[in-house]
Amino acid sequence: MSLLLFCLCRRFSFFFSFFFFSFFFFFFFFFFLFFFFFFFFFFFFFFFFSFFFFFFFFFFSLFFLFFFFFSFFFFFFFFFFFFFLFFFFFFSSFFFLFSFFSFFFFFFFFFFFFFFFLFF
Repeated sequence: MSLLLFCLCRRFSFFFSFFFFSFFFFFFFFFFLFFFFFFFFFFFFFFFFSFFFFFFFFFFSLFFLFFFFFSFFFFFFFFFFFFFLFFFFFFSSFFFLFSFFSFFFFFFFFFFFFFFFLFF
């Protein structure tokens, strides 16, 4: 009876450790996968809308130039102002994207080696 209990405990402990490991592995995997795609699409749309706003206000300033050709001040004001805004959003989003990816890879390798040395 004690031998049977011992074998059952070993079997269940093995399955428990296996399911425990698989649960945490898939949990962290899907957790980081979710955040990876979330930030990826977030920054993709951030880039896209920065380009979109730049070209929109660029043509908007051309509209000012075409219809109010006697006032060049509006054209240069809108053009340079939104040109500056475009570069500001573009480089700031690039900086945050780079910082997020470095953060993501750091935690990915950390958890990978942690679970690797813990269970193997």
